[in-house]
Amino acid sequence: MTGNVLIVDDDTGSGRLLAVLVRQLGHAATHVESGGKALEYMGSHRPDLVILDVMMPGMDGLEVLRRMRQDPNTQQVPVVMFSALADPQLRRTVREQGANDYWVKASFDFRQLEKHLEEYLPPENPHN
Repeated sequence: MTGNVLIVDDDTGSGRLLAVLVRQLGHAATHVESGGKALEYMGSHRPDLVILDVMMPGMDGLEVLRRMRQDPNTQQVPVVMFSALADPQLRRTVREQGANDYWVKASFDFRQLEKHLEEYLPPENPHN
């Protein structure tokens, strides 16, 4: 496996589906359903990429992102934010707050997932 992906989405169905697709592409994937659980997970694991829902009850994705960027252990971890909203202002906001990319859920495309994984995960070790 080349990368460890943390998927944070309060929608259990879409979070689990995304995890299955990430695994089919040869990576490890963990799905958690809240911002608090994401921060707890990152307290003991360092993902190579976080796919983070913007709108969640309780702690939203922007707050998770803010805390990640303040923590020396997670501030360099790539984050792809995703939302049901195709809002240009929200896209700017998440970029300004340190997200690497923004993905609109409604435009889900398997090739887009592959692109994000290729861009943000470490390359496979050719010596394996």
